[in-house]
Amino acid sequence: MQKNYEVLIVSQFTLYGILKGNKPDFHVAMAPDRAKSFYASLVERFQRSYKSEAVKDGVFGAMMKVNLVNDGPVTMQLESPNSSRNANGAAEEERTE
Repeated sequence: MQKNYEVLIVSQFTLYGILKGNKPDFHVAMAPDRAKSFYASLVERFQRSYKSEAVKDGVFGAMMKVNLVNDGPVTMQLESPNSSRNANGAAEEERTE
């Protein structure tokens, strides 16, 4: 990042919801214990790849009110091409390291 911007990473499991009838369903989202570990490793990767002091993160699993000013289309949704589904339909991430 050439402009020395800060990066804010906030977990948001509701992005992985599906509509089941007239209600949202989040069974395909990663289980909370695995998701917390995955989220922490993502934050660490950003901190290693960029200036660690410029990478900020939210509190995993907490209710948060986040205010921001979008200066252009900067919201990104990242998906892994290595994800698969287990027998009950929950997403499972495969590590390729």
